Amino acid sequence: MSSAKRPKAILWLTIVAAPGALAIETALRKLLFPAEFEEVREFLEPTLTPFGWGLAAFAALGAALGLVVQRHVANRRLARLPDDATVDQRYREIFAVFLLTTAVPQIPALLSTFVFMFGASIWTVSTAIAFCSVGVVAQALRVPAMAENP
Repeated sequence: MSSAKRPKAILWLTIVAAPGALAIETALRKLLFPAEFEEVREFLEPTLTPFGWGLAAFAALGAALGLVVQRHVANRRLARLPDDATVDQRYREIFAVFLLTTAVPQIPALLSTFVFMFGASIWTVSTAIAFCSVGVVAQALRVPAMAENP
């Protein structure tokens, strides 16, 4: 698989998954939920915002932990390949690991969108998504280098 055939669309979809979830959630809430739901959100905001900040902290931790998990799992997967494996074979293995380990920062960020839907501050979900995005992009940037330099 040459670099021109590498799955760029899947890579970008993975990177924008959490921000996309927030956009879809917000659009669906505005279109489908009754106007009275905003009153419920205002009522729940003081209770849910601390949970949102907790999820943002977990997203930050997940961004760092995701890099560690990516390296560990990638090393295990590369060790199973034959010694004469090509860069493209290693890339496929590392990319599969990337798709798996990006869940580490994405899960708390996606959960924060649910907390936001029910009234948590936009700042909490924005912070969680920012940490998540940094973690996912950092993992994505490592994929080619890890494949070329096992």
